[in-house]
Amino acid sequence: MRALTYLMQLPYILGMKADKVQPTRKRDDPRRDVTRIALIEAAERLFAESGVETVSTRQIGAAVGSLNTNVVSYHFGDKDGLIEAVFHHRLPGIDRRRAELLAEAEMRDVDPSLASLVHVFALPLFEQTDSTGRHSYARFLLGLERSGMLEARGRLTADYPETARLTSRMAALLPAGISGSGHFRMRLIVGLLGAAFQLIDQDHDMPADAARQLFETAVTMAASAYGATGAQQGSPT
Repeated sequence: MRALTYLMQLPYILGMKADKVQPTRKRDDPRRDVTRIALIEAAERLFAESGVETVSTRQIGAAVGSLNTNVVSYHFGDKDGLIEAVFHHRLPGIDRRRAELLAEAEMRDVDPSLASLVHVFALPLFEQTDSTGRHSYARFLLGLERSGMLEARGRLTADYPETARLTSRMAALLPAGISGSGHFRMRLIVGLLGAAFQLIDQDHDMPADAARQLFETAVTMAASAYGATGAQQGSPT
């Protein structure tokens, strides 16, 4: 009986109430973070190659060597959660880089041209490559566009204010007659740039200077497409 009484009083002897005893917190498992990143990058690659609708969550899990068929659901819930995770994996660095490039452009010219702003938008996409040297994020955006899911990026606009500020600056330079079409035009130039990156990635023997020249050509074309006012009435098509 004395032993039982002692055990019941032990929390008070140690200076704490029994109902306030806190469970030991589980330590962060670094393997969990490794698995999440592997799934994110596998999804980015597979969505870029095949589109969202044709890639199953089981395929993504298998791509990282997981035997758990529900591994994607465990970490992200569903495909939408995984797509959002890809954005959050890549965009923080891209957003910071665009802020740096915009500041440099404004030092050269307080009111940068549309061509300069498009270059600021595009260069971080060119600089980003995965472990195999492919422009994985830009091609992921292209895969989302093919699947009709690029609108998912728009839901995260507030999370990446530098990119939002940049695209607003670009839209402000559009002529009055087309000033409301900035969002549509952004989708067009993302598609154009993504196609250019795909060409670069497919040519494994392309020299770095040739890749840069192709990129600069694509940026020039993208800037022209973004600011194009359309064919004049009566002009040939």
